[in-house]
Amino acid sequence: MSTTHLSETRFSNLELSDSILHSLQSAGFKFCTPIQDRALPLLLRDHDIAGQAQTGTGKTATFLLATFQRLLNDAESKEAANIPIKNPRAIILAPTRELAIQIHKDALLLSKHLQLKFALIYGGTDYQKQLDTLLNMG
Repeated sequence: MSTTHLSETRFSNLELSDSILHSLQSAGFKFCTPIQDRALPLLLRDHDIAGQAQTGTGKTATFLLATFQRLLNDAESKEAANIPIKNPRAIILAPTRELAIQIHKDALLLSKHLQLKFALIYGGTDYQKQLDTLLNMG
């Protein structure tokens, strides 16, 4: 039985941009968890997946990293075609406020060296302030 919760796969062995790898390094992540090892290669090739794993195994990071890479690839292709990039470019929905806050926190950590902007929006708070935040991201 393994004494670690990590696989032998390094993030640097995956098809992730240098800026994402730099962000992962800054956050102290070198090796994938088992769900990341199995899911990220498929997600990075635009395959849909379904995965199930215990809390704390890296599921959020998995879909965030794949989303970040897709946004970076999309930005590069639009820049090459001289097409302006409009916001928002991705929306992540969560079933609870607590999970939305956690996803936002993880997104900020894992995107430290990316030129991405995030807005955290959930019910029970001032609608106009959140709308203003979303509209002023560009």
